[in-house]
Amino acid sequence: MSAWAAVLVPLFVLPGRTWGYTPESPEVQAMLEKAVPYVETHGKTSSGVGADCLVAMALVKAGKGQDHPLVQYAVANARKLAQEAAQKGVANHCYNESIAGIFLCDIDPKAYLSEINMILQAMAKRQRPNGAWGYSPHTHDDTSQTQYGVLCYWAGHQAGLQVPARGVEAALLWLMRTQNADGGWVYAPSDTGTFERRNLGPTTHSMAAAGLSSVYICAHLLGFGVDAQRSSRQDEKSSLPSALQKVETEEAKKKRQLYLQPTSTSAQQTKQTAAAGNAWFDKHMTYDVKQWTQYYMYAVERHRSFQELVEGKVVPEPAWYNDGVEYLQKTQREDGSWSPEQTHGVHPAVDTAFAMLFLTRSSQRSIRKATMDEGILVGGMGLPRDLTNARIQDGKVVTPQMVRDVDDLLELLTSTEDKGFDATALPGGLSLDADLTKRTSQLERLRALVSNENYEARLAAVKTLAAARDLDNVPALIYALSDPNARIVEAARDGLCFISRKFRGYGPPPQATEQQVQAARAKWKEWYLAIRPDGQLMD
Repeated sequence: MSAWAAVLVPLFVLPGRTWGYTPESPEVQAMLEKAVPYVETHGKTSSGVGADCLVAMALVKAGKGQDHPLVQYAVANARKLAQEAAQKGVANHCYNESIAGIFLCDIDPKAYLSEINMILQAMAKRQRPNGAWGYSPHTHDDTSQTQYGVLCYWAGHQAGLQVPARGVEAALLWLMRTQNADGGWVYAPSDTGTFERRNLGPTTHSMAAAGLSSVYICAHLLGFGVDAQRSSRQDEKSSLPSALQKVETEEAKKKRQLYLQPTSTSAQQTKQTAAAGNAWFDKHMTYDVKQWTQYYMYAVERHRSFQELVEGKVVPEPAWYNDGVEYLQKTQREDGSWSPEQTHGVHPAVDTAFAMLFLTRSSQRSIRKATMDEGILVGGMGLPRDLTNARIQDGKVVTPQMVRDVDDLLELLTSTEDKGFDATALPGGLSLDADLTKRTSQLERLRALVSNENYEARLAAVKTLAAARDLDNVPALIYALSDPNARIVEAARDGLCFISRKFRGYGPPPQATEQQVQAARAKWKEWYLAIRPDGQLMD
């Protein structure tokens, strides 16, 4: 038996890992369960409001509620700091203000809109003319502080507040000018004033991640990501029937206004900067760094999450996350904490919070929340994956499991007026394509169908849009409230309640009068424009 075992074991043991981790994995949850009590005990560090907010954000991402004492403690301190920043400006460094703004945006942007706006205005005043942030009085431009200034801008923009496009572009241009010759970044670079990469000193892992994540954040704000670019693809437009061209053009125009308008930068230039940064990580990626380790890991998670958003490529169990989980497994202390091998004067609770933000995929979760809970990044959009319905094949209606995805549905709806298609049988929607560009195109085409003359087409489109928690669907659903068919109105109303999380909503009630419908539409429009002031509604 032992001889056979010696022969068989090599046959079943494959080289390399064939599985990966997610934030829900038992190994990850076990680390978080050890870390949370440590942070709860040692979370008040006297290290500043930024540290308070990092600890609170880590607790929330780990599953604690907003009523947790440390979360409420951080909220109170962040709100107080916002008032001080509005009155006196940002003193010394900008970590406290920027992280407080990020935290308030993440936890409840509507409740703390005033405080977030105060912080954004103070951060904009503090930004240097060349685009960087640093200490005051000025000693040097600072890649570390700049990363949090950029992230604060992004968080504020997603909360619906005005963010200076010039400030975002200035930060991106500074990052381009200060990219090291090897593609990374240094802590205190010298701004050469040119885009020719030079040797500015030794690249560090933490600053390379800080610089590269900031490049991707700016790219998304300025509309350089695939989610923005796909709206101008002529081949997608040409695939629609001519009657829908005008509707899609208006939708594309509305979508473009979700991004800041660049004047001095280009997508190609930004892409080249990101490519050089990624090439550096291809050669030097490791978590075995001696200083600022957990702070660096959170920057890596941020870099990779915004890279997913901008490039539209989502890997469910990426190697960088798997390697980070295993590194944190090896380095977590018995008391549940983490800290770097070489200490830097920051309390271990802060380092532990950074590690928790990595483990919970904090940036990815913030992105999903900003795109209305699983928005445009994740395949399926929370919609059912199975659907049995009819489709047209060779001019005939056929029925076995054929409407497999939205493309099938759109092909059916746009190619026939056949009354044998029963849209009322749809259980609520279909799975969207896993490819980001195709998925967003599918949603745009569905929104266009709410004005289709075919009742079945309108009902199928509204039911599918209503099941997706995507803020971009709101104008189409508000438009559908005026549909002459009661089923469509009901589906649109329920979808608006679902997206807004206002489960009673603004109506209209069943068998509503024309006046009640118009009143409901007005209230939904008011709600939508309050959180997206530059949004465009369908007439």
